[in-house]
Amino acid sequence: MKLLIASLLALLLVATTRAASDADFTIVRAAKVTIEENTVTIVGEAFAFILLISDDHIPEYKGQQWHGMPVTRVKVRTDNNVTLIIKRPAQGPDEGWQMTLKAAKDLQDGKEVGRIGYYAPDMTIKGNVIASVSGAGFLYPKGK
Repeated sequence: MKLLIASLLALLLVATTRAASDADFTIVRAAKVTIEENTVTIVGEAFAFILLISDDHIPEYKGQQWHGMPVTRVKVRTDNNVTLIIKRPAQGPDEGWQMTLKAAKDLQDGKEVGRIGYYAPDMTIKGNVIASVSGAGFLYPKGK
């Protein structure tokens, strides 16, 4: 019986855990939202938590790591008219992209949404703020 309960708890933990993204953007203001089949574009204002690699592989390093390399997670402000382009990941669950499209429609309707989780995005920085971001990721509904 204990083995069954432990197995169920382990399964629940795995089912509710998602892969950590490289950059998370929280939208402060959305001036324009464009929804296409494989792309969502948001123009507005946001802040981000970005994972930055700070050194080469250091085996004895005990802090936060990415593939064995020390990293730092920083909070960064975007430009007032940042362009956030979310591309449908080449691999991944279709229900994740459907969630993104629904959240984008909610954002178009003026509703609050959760965060954008990007995986290896391309960013343009101008004048010490993020001007644009493009990459594969998901737009999560509020509370996710």
